[in-house]
Amino acid sequence: MKKIMPPLTEKEKAVLEFIERILVDKGISPSYQEIRDHFGFASFNSVQNYLKQLQNKGYILIPPHQKRAIQILKSAESVQKQVVIARDQARKTAPLERVQSDSNSIPLLGKVAAGLPLEAMDYDEFVEVPRSMLRNPDKSFALRVVGKSMIEDGILDGDLIVIQKQENASNGEIVVATVDNESTVKRFYLKPQNKASEQIELRPANSTMQSMFFDPDQVKIQGVVVGLLRKF
Repeated sequence: MKKIMPPLTEKEKAVLEFIERILVDKGISPSYQEIRDHFGFASFNSVQNYLKQLQNKGYILIPPHQKRAIQILKSAESVQKQVVIARDQARKTAPLERVQSDSNSIPLLGKVAAGLPLEAMDYDEFVEVPRSMLRNPDKSFALRVVGKSMIEDGILDGDLIVIQKQENASNGEIVVATVDNESTVKRFYLKPQNKASEQIELRPANSTMQSMFFDPDQVKIQGVVVGLLRKF
């Protein structure tokens, strides 16, 4: 049989609701000072009297010799409704929060040379990348850099580079290009503009190294570098 609780006065109900709201918001019960300040009581005796009344009626438990340890035994109806509403709202927004995550998982497709061409790209695993780094998550992948030819652009041996998959690039962009089934990361330049004698320059960012030149039909652009990840 459901226990019938003694009725509360309006002030007792207000004190109980305040205690519950603080517990919900902060995870800890309010201090006597906070209760006094909230209601404007003239003294701590008023706080103690209201808490004693709530305890005698079975709504709270006050453990002896413990501060900020008031326990709720019977919730005020209004606070119960607030908790239910907050819980329902959290359930509704949880899927949206997951969709709006700050990161995306993209495939790590192997290694790429920052030096001489190293190897063709093979599927390996996935890495988490900040969403702000990606232009199009569905057309993005990552590669691990091997070599030092791009160090003057801040791309170091062992770094992960994030690539936007596309088949063309503008002059000066850092690209991943495949030549004879081997991949490399370099700055891209198409020159001169006379199509009868066009050449693609794959330029390193290392003053000790030389550019590589190819006919356009020898080079396949895999994508443009849009980000870099490094662990310290």
